[in-house]
Amino acid sequence: MFNRIRRKKARDISCFHEIALFYAMASKTMIEKGFREFFLLLMCTLLGLQGVNGQNYKDELFRITPPYLQTVQLLRTDLELSIPIIKLGSSDQLILRFDDLRGGVKNYSYTFELCTYDWKPSGLMVMEYIDGFERNYIDNYAFSFGTTQRYTHYHVNFPNSDIDFKVSGNYLLRVWEEGNDTAAVIMIPFYIWEDIAGVQESVTRSNLSQFRDAYQRVNFTWDVTDANTTNPYDEIKVVAMQNYRYDNARYDLKPRIISGNKLIYDQTDLLFEAGKEYRRFDTRSLRVQTDRIINIDRNQDGYMVYINVDENRSYKRYFFENDINGRYLIAAELTNDVNLQADYAMVRFSLESPYWMNNGNYYVLGTFNNYTTSTANQMTYDFDRQMYTCDIYLKQGFYNYLYGFVENGTDLIDFEQAEGNYFEAVNDYSLFCYLRDNMRFSDRLIGYKTFSSFQR
Repeated sequence: MFNRIRRKKARDISCFHEIALFYAMASKTMIEKGFREFFLLLMCTLLGLQGVNGQNYKDELFRITPPYLQTVQLLRTDLELSIPIIKLGSSDQLILRFDDLRGGVKNYSYTFELCTYDWKPSGLMVMEYIDGFERNYIDNYAFSFGTTQRYTHYHVNFPNSDIDFKVSGNYLLRVWEEGNDTAAVIMIPFYIWEDIAGVQESVTRSNLSQFRDAYQRVNFTWDVTDANTTNPYDEIKVVAMQNYRYDNARYDLKPRIISGNKLIYDQTDLLFEAGKEYRRFDTRSLRVQTDRIINIDRNQDGYMVYINVDENRSYKRYFFENDINGRYLIAAELTNDVNLQADYAMVRFSLESPYWMNNGNYYVLGTFNNYTTSTANQMTYDFDRQMYTCDIYLKQGFYNYLYGFVENGTDLIDFEQAEGNYFEAVNDYSLFCYLRDNMRFSDRLIGYKTFSSFQR
């Protein structure tokens, strides 16, 4: 309790110190040199806050630096499979969860940064978009029990009594470990939105012959009647995303037609690779083999789970299977609290391949690793067994995944190599509509919708 009081007092002092320092400088300048110099000071201050002007987070929105932090999730408290988005001024909350595999108790704090629609720093001062403390501490933690892997589980809900949001838009959540203020150990994107613009949408087969069998065309119309914009072509920004994948998001889409307050996006090239249904595995039980689990070993180091060897599906016919479009759920049988009682296991992924691809690497990808490529999910080729394999340490649950190929010298993920594409695949699409607010110098998120391509 006393630690919390000291922390909050320190935050109060820090916040008031920054405000007082700026106003003291401003008052002194106005008295000594007049309004012109005060205006220059103000502009320099704002430009100083935008010292990262050339920075763009778009290519690295997710960052989980230390390997001892696992199962990092940012979820809506009421919709676990939803994208992390809540409505401005509502009672909606997001919850951040993560496990520290070192056990014990560590001090973690968190901060927020407002970004533009395309994930550049907004340049605004924190007090302009946050109501509350600039930095807050994660005080909720509990220890695992009944597991082979010990860990401490941390969580925090927000908005809360210490923090709320004044402005809608794109945000980055950063988590800091005490003793290291130079780099955040966790970085995750999320959204705050306003229900101002409405949208009508559809997903169709491409009418371009070369894309007809492998791509899906997204068409939509935004109604911005209540947005109070006189220049929608420049002031409205639209982003489209498939299956919550930031790596294939389409930014700054422009309407083909503007009809009154309706912006019509029906371009023939607004296409996404259709892919196929996600592969899956289920480790809710570590005692019996479930669907697609061929073996479970337990030794002094913990559990080793072997998934069925996967075939290359790029040339196989499409067939529908229920999936959750790349997401995952933490779950474990015979537990009262999965956050503390779900265990960890090393999971072996295997992909058949008669030959080694010397021009790049395969990766195991899904929402569980945010479709990021690293040595942790890079596959290695077994020449004797003619397959790629990869071991990943994961908490018990139900997981979706795909195999992606990345050529040497590029960062483009190619799912065609191992998965193939078929236009009838069921995908989730998310649309985001932003209004450039020239009074607040921010991109307000005034419309949002997620929908499926083809209902089954």
